[in-house]
Amino acid sequence: MIIDTHIHLIGMREDNGCYVSPKMSTGIAYFLLSRVLGLTGVARAQIDQAYRDKLLGWTADSDLDGAGILAFDAVYTEAGEFDRERTQFYVGNDYCFEVCAASEKLLPICSVNPQRKDAIEELERVVERGSVAIKVLPNSQGFDPANPAYKPFWRRMAALNIPLLTHSSFEHTIPVIKQLYGRPERLRNALEAGVTVISAHCASAGVAHIHEDFGTWLAMIREFPNLYGDISAMASMARFPYIKKVLNDDLARERVLLGSDFPIPISPWLFAREIGISEVLRLNKIDNPLQKNLETFRALQVPESILGRAAQILKL
Repeated sequence: MIIDTHIHLIGMREDNGCYVSPKMSTGIAYFLLSRVLGLTGVARAQIDQAYRDKLLGWTADSDLDGAGILAFDAVYTEAGEFDRERTQFYVGNDYCFEVCAASEKLLPICSVNPQRKDAIEELERVVERGSVAIKVLPNSQGFDPANPAYKPFWRRMAALNIPLLTHSSFEHTIPVIKQLYGRPERLRNALEAGVTVISAHCASAGVAHIHEDFGTWLAMIREFPNLYGDISAMASMARFPYIKKVLNDDLARERVLLGSDFPIPISPWLFAREIGISEVLRLNKIDNPLQKNLETFRALQVPESILGRAAQILKL
């Protein structure tokens, strides 16, 4: 099975259990996202349904056997209550289940911030309903994975045999509360509890940063057999140099999963030297962004073992 483990669900309507702050729903970021998604001119009230329709079409018309669709939990106060003032983006777990129910190819990856007061209860609920992993972004959800208060949460995840897909290193898209929370070394408590951890982007910092976390991830996969990574966004401008680094390391090739990070745009032109202009032109004619991501990685000779590894790791 070929599964893209990293596809973001977009939702704006609060009656769908979603929320986008005024800061994120206006300005250049919203304009560019609308263009990437082909939703320019679509009324805001219709964006949720329009994106759902596109997602169903793209997954159906692709070589993917499965698509991991990501919910996104909110920021919570120290008392574990929903913090609307600091929450910039929220896609509820129930909405994720609703969207994924439309196709057997869509696999729900729910999001549970361990800071919420009902974190373990929500974890158990979504696992029972069929979530195949749990997604978090500590930098923007405002929690430190190294906080010892979350150890019971990690132990329960391990007992439920549900993997954690977590953003690692610097976050570039959703407004950040604290970048330090994304450092891969902050994941030690979860790893030591026995959680299978998928470090998104293999903890690559991105092309614009002096500080780098990819080397830390490389060292940690040698220490923890339950630490993995995904190659999401490694066919984009933000992280394209890292796919070579992954493929050039023997152990890394055994520990990474396919991902796209859609709607981050794919750019085959970044690899023109490696794959040739004619192949770039062919790839750029692919309108389906999920298929374009997959075929770009195939053109880069990403092994089929990587493309199919998620089926062994997710809770299917």
